[in-house]
Amino acid sequence: TYCEIRQVADMAELRAWAAATGVTVHRRGETLEGHPIHSATHGATTLVCVAPTPTTTPPPVVWRSPFT
Repeated sequence: TYCEIRQVADMAELRAWAAATGVTVHRRGETLEGHPIHSATHGATTLVCVAPTPTTTPPPVVWRSPFT
């Protein structure tokens, strides 16, 4: 297997796997419905979790140069 991507049921399972393998959990973005996506990667395996509740944080600020 070159790359294995699996979705887990909840954040507790993702955090437990990340702790057991010594890696960190990263927020990767959001679904079109606004649910946050988190993942952790160890070797060729990536576990992904989509949180069940939409994000309540505002989107990041985008800076645009006044010179362009």
